Amino acid sequence: MAQVWEDTYDEAQKRTEDVRRKMFIDSIREKVPSIDPEIAFLTPTEMLKAMKGHPRITGYHERMRTYSAKESEIGLLFPDSDWKPWTKGKTTSLSYRNLFTALKNLKLEERVAVYTISPLLGVVPEEDYEDMPMYDSSGAQSFMVRRRGLSWNQEDFKAVISISASLLSAFLERNYGRAKKWHVIYRNPSVHQRIFETSMDAKQYAIWPHVTRRSLSDSYLDMKTMVQDMADM
Repeated sequence: MAQVWEDTYDEAQKRTEDVRRKMFIDSIREKVPSIDPEIAFLTPTEMLKAMKGHPRITGYHERMRTYSAKESEIGLLFPDSDWKPWTKGKTTSLSYRNLFTALKNLKLEERVAVYTISPLLGVVPEEDYEDMPMYDSSGAQSFMVRRRGLSWNQEDFKAVISISASLLSAFLERNYGRAKKWHVIYRNPSVHQRIFETSMDAKQYAIWPHVTRRSLSDSYLDMKTMVQDMADM
């Protein structure tokens, strides 16, 4: 009888978690309608499972293994944003709007190729912004996971960072020579910083970091300064 009670309790708990998960995903999609609920991952464990076995995620990883970047004067690694897509002229993401406005105002659009550091997809080139899998990876943000009352698994989080860093390393190994100079912009501290630094621990490349403690969506002037510094180097 005890086993029956335990099974009943576990099933009830799972149903409750499923209801809460749907509620959180509905809330995410209310803010960002483009998010696909089938690829919204709310914990590191969900993300890790997807990176190892979800066909749309692993399929994107596989496609990027043969990706050849266009030749450019500057290659820029830039953090992903919850607000998708990041398409120039269409995006509602303030960080990407700040970036694209700075590039335009400084007349750098033709000189800079933008590549997004994604905790889930690894690297996303700008030409994929419209057609990439519209994921949510808030499961990589410990404060968000805990605020939702979900399970934070530190070991799974470390595994997510390791896989993302490996994807970035593989991208750079194939494409580093496609740009004359490389730069990276990120917030300190952030998941993107950890991915980049873990990648550099595995293999060093000459990539100039531009780091801020403020959110990249906060200030256009801060973004313009970082982009100008990037161009002047």
